[in-house]
Amino acid sequence: MKKLIPVIIAAVSGLLVLAALIWQPQLEGWLDVMLNWAVILASFAALVALATLLLAHTRKIIKVRHGFIYSLILVGAFLASFVGGMTAGVENPSYLRWIVAIEQPAEASLHGLAALVMAAAALRLFQQRGWSVLTVSFGISALVFLVLGLGWLQALQIPQLDIVIGYLEALPLVGMRGLLIGMGLGAMLLGLRIVLGLERPYGE
Repeated sequence: MKKLIPVIIAAVSGLLVLAALIWQPQLEGWLDVMLNWAVILASFAALVALATLLLAHTRKIIKVRHGFIYSLILVGAFLASFVGGMTAGVENPSYLRWIVAIEQPAEASLHGLAALVMAAAALRLFQQRGWSVLTVSFGISALVFLVLGLGWLQALQIPQLDIVIGYLEALPLVGMRGLLIGMGLGAMLLGLRIVLGLERPYGE
């Protein structure tokens, strides 16, 4: 019975949201109420996850376990940003500049790390597959977009070349739209499986 109740709640909630989206003019008020409840529940879930994370790292600091320095940095950064946001306000220009000064180096480091991981994966692909149509096309496309990203060809200012570059630069957008369509279809199928009770991520 305990496992059946979450399935019923998820199925009923999903069907109500779906019905409210289909018959939006008649059920628009109910849709707003349900979405507000969803936002509130998601906020509470995020707070619980944040509290669990902080408690785990605080225990690690107190017991001086291996790697507690990283936990100390995490907890200290959280407390500093939290206190700064509560005292100065999240819209304060100085507070926003301080947050951006922390976020930008972290994002740049993550991007650099992602580039290294992708380069290592590409090298492993060449080692495992050898010279094939897939590996050669992947290598050529990566080299072409690397040269385009450097801006050397754009600096030549040749009209015919600029047209070709425009077509090439549009290819990633086309691929991105295809990925978004695939993600949307996958999310829709996962939602249907949850509504039908075939998938139970909330019970794990």
